[in-house]
Formats: sequence, C-alpha cells, structure tokens
Amino acid sequence: MSISINSRLQENFQQYDGIFFPKDYELLSAAEQKQLWDKIGSIYYQTQKAEELSQDVLKTIDYQQITGKIGGLWNRFPHDRHFETILEIGCGYGRTSINLSKEKNLSCAQYYGIDISEPLLRRLLYFKQAYNFYPSATFNLICNSAETLPLADNSADLIISNAVLMHIEQEKVEALLLEVARVLKPGGAFVFNNSFHNRNCPGHILRNLSRKVFPFRANSIYLNQQTLEEVESLLENAGIAKKCSKLVVEPNSHYVLLPEELGGFKVPLANGINRSLKPSTAQKAALAYSFNAYSAGVLDA
Repeated sequence: MSISINSRLQENFQQYDGIFFPKDYELLSAAEQKQLWDKIGSIYYQTQKAEELSQDVLKTIDYQQITGKIGGLWNRFPHDRHFETILEIGCGYGRTSINLSKEKNLSCAQYYGIDISEPLLRRLLYFKQAYNFYPSATFNLICNSAETLPLADNSADLIISNAVLMHIEQEKVEALLLEVARVLKPGGAFVFNNSFHNRNCPGHILRNLSRKVFPFRANSIYLNQQTLEEVESLLENAGIAKKCSKLVVEPNSHYVLLPEELGGFKVPLANGINRSLKPSTAQKAALAYSFNAYSAGVLDA
C-alpha cells in the first residue's frame, strides 16, 4: 500500500529537504492564503524561537514548553494505539502529533502530514530531530492545500486534524471531506478536534457583526462557520460514514457568550463570563465556540 501512496506523490510532487512540494509550487505560492499562512508560520506563537536553540539545548527543554499543550478530544485519546498509516491535515509544526506520541504513545509505520505553510513544516522537521515523535514511522511531509490529498484510495488508517477546517473556504472544506472519505480505509478512524466554528455561538454572531462594521479589522484566517446539523450533513454527504463506524458530532467544551475582543478592542469581563458558563445539555450546541467530529470508538478503544 505504501508504494501506491508514494506513487501519487512521485507523479505530482518533488521532494526537497525532507518536504514534498507540488510541481506547480510557484502557482500555489502566488495564492493569497498560502502567502498569509507562510507569514503566520514564520512567527507562530513562541515556536519561532526554537530555531535559535541548538538541538542539544532543545532536547533538554520539555517539548510542551516549546510547542504548547493540547486539550479537547486529545485528552480522551487512548494510550498505546498503533495505526499503520496516519494522515494529519493541517499538521503545522507538529504540536498535536508530538503530544499524542509522547503523552499517549501513539505510533504508526507511515506518517503523512500536509500543511500549506512551508515555515511550519520546516519547524516540524526541526522538532522531529529534537523530540523524535513517532520514532518508528516514515515521515512524508507535504506542502500543499488539503482539498486534494496525494494518497491512494483506502490507504489511511487514522486521519486527524486540530483546529484547521475553520480556516478553509466552505467549498474547499466540502472537497477536502470528499478526499477524506476517499483515502480513509474501510473501518478506519478519524478525529477532527475543535474543527468547525459554531455559527449559532453568540460570540461568533457578535464578531460577524463587528467585521461588517470594521471590515478593515476582519480576521481573514477564519473563513467558515456551521451549525451542528450542518456539520453532520457535511460529513454524511462526503461519504465518510460509509468508511467508519458511527459518526459523532459534539459541541466543544469551550463556550463563548461574549467575544474577548471586538473591532480590535478588548471586551471587559468577557473572559471571566465565558469561563463561568455552565450550559445545560440543550444549551451547549448554542454556546459552544466550535464542534468536534470523530468516528465512534476511536477515543475509547
């Protein structure tokens, strides 16, 4: 199977310095979203400082201090699972996979990470040398947009993504999910944590109004929102349900009544109010900042 997967990369991609780039990389590089994420990737959080440290020094620092901790569904991921092939959509600098490998002992034989930002992928390579996550895996890093996945049909045992899909235009999300259904093995598993912004969330409604009033302050990295029912329809229409066990779509446990900033100005007390929210089960779908989606059984197997 790995030969078939790699043949797709060989046909349309060229590998330089550990990363596969599409043969029309110049065309991709001219895209506005690519340029935006390359810029973000060069200064993303505190990790831009990591390259200033030698590998020996970096190895002495707890990886969570450098990469940040993850939460949400990943806290529920079982220990000591092995998947032959893992695909990570929007892998960034590897934060999710580093944590899953180190904290949950998740392992695989083949790892495919795709991200549009070259600086983030280069940082992932740097962290791989320092922290050696997924130590038994062959790494295949792909610099490209994710709506066309260069993997063979029925080739991925586990597909993961963390807080990525809300950054992709709606029609491209639909195309991406069709690709997920294509490459996921029958009986395979997927976990999309904090992946779909909730259109009914009061915080998002107020932000949307603010963006209309102050369009020059609009955040161009957030490109789509859905209701819980719309997320369920997206996954069903893509055909993912035919490949895995029952789909689960649920509210993320981050609830937002007031956005922490509007039009570039801080909203007083918003953080404290949001943290104090304890919605009932019926209220969660309205107040949740985003939705998670996953295949039933993967988090408690």
